[in-house]
Amino acid sequence: MKSSFLFASLLAWSCMGRAWPPGFESDSPPQQPAGPELVSVDWLKQHLTDPNQVIVHIAMERFGYDEGHIPGSVFVPMGEFHGHGDKLPAPDAIATALGRYGITNDRRVVLIGDPMSTAILFVALDYVGHAGKTAVLDGGPGAWRAAGNATSKESVAAKPGSFVPTPRNDMIVDAKWMKENLGNKRVALLDVRTKAEFDGTAKERLPRRGHIPGAKYVPWLATFDTRDLEKDASGAPVDMAPEMARLLPKAELQQLFASAGAKNDGLVVTYCTVGMRASHVYFVSRLLGLPTRLYLGSMADWTKDPNNPVVGENSQ
Repeated sequence: MKSSFLFASLLAWSCMGRAWPPGFESDSPPQQPAGPELVSVDWLKQHLTDPNQVIVHIAMERFGYDEGHIPGSVFVPMGEFHGHGDKLPAPDAIATALGRYGITNDRRVVLIGDPMSTAILFVALDYVGHAGKTAVLDGGPGAWRAAGNATSKESVAAKPGSFVPTPRNDMIVDAKWMKENLGNKRVALLDVRTKAEFDGTAKERLPRRGHIPGAKYVPWLATFDTRDLEKDASGAPVDMAPEMARLLPKAELQQLFASAGAKNDGLVVTYCTVGMRASHVYFVSRLLGLPTRLYLGSMADWTKDPNNPVVGENSQ
């Protein structure tokens, strides 16, 4: 019940053309650093005490951590790394926070938490150049407990260190970039919200409802393996506990993205309402090795300008 409430709270809080990313020619696919790993419970058991590694339990609140966490994991509040508006925290601010929690340039980071929280921190890590040394536990803390593994209620103090950022200023796109790339056939623009939000029929606190022209509907929940869960009439899972959410097998994720036009020689751009759900799909796209960008400001930013086109029921 508590996990369902947390999931609902996260959702409530969250709720193409000519210009290639800076530094890339239009006839060349964008290049990017190494992406993240998705690791299993068995892998984590074998690597639980690896040196030069930080296991991070990330969440909005720490009650889940205090009730029992993976031994050795450090609690990190998600709010320190979530962007506001169309910008992430400054690279130096991210680096300072990472160092405070013991994350340094030479240490591997294993992220534990619900999919939205781990994605928020992954985006920050990718932004400052650490994605290639980042792993995410598939299924989160729920998968760890379901496998019968021990948990701890002992709070773990981080060992502070120093992190030097190498900012990837091209990975976050803004409304100007979006407008310049409307209609760009090499850009797969993914709207990861619900169908009602995409169609413009949901009651949202936005100036206008609908989606950005050219966007493909790829709901973020479609990336999870829900075959064993009860579904409603629309086929959506009735009660998916976020702390146990597992991704679809890689081949199925590749098919999902390919059906939306994602290609290795193109560019995937994800958006939602305020960038949170889009951060998860950004993570999945990077996991698949696709060149990817995040429109962090998403519809909250896009619909502020009445000159930006919207497809759907445009007015509130």
